[in-house]
Amino acid sequence: MKTMTELNTKFKDLTIAKVKLDRFFTKFLDKFDKQMDSCNTNTPIWKLYNAKCKEYEEITYQIRSTEYYMNKVNDV
Repeated sequence: MKTMTELNTKFKDLTIAKVKLDRFFTKFLDKFDKQMDSCNTNTPIWKLYNAKCKEYEEITYQIRSTEYYMNKVNDV
């Protein structure tokens, strides 16, 4: 099991990564919103968007897992 310091560092790094992705999505959608056709999702713009969505989901999952382990360490 990891120590609380390691978990805090991981949580901080993951939160920073999530904020960066939030900024990416804001800028990306501001720039490419008009070019994103929901009927034709096989374009480079959609591929990048979907790849970043998967990255965002993974980071969100890791944040939740880290929070769980932080709570477990606190309970012990």
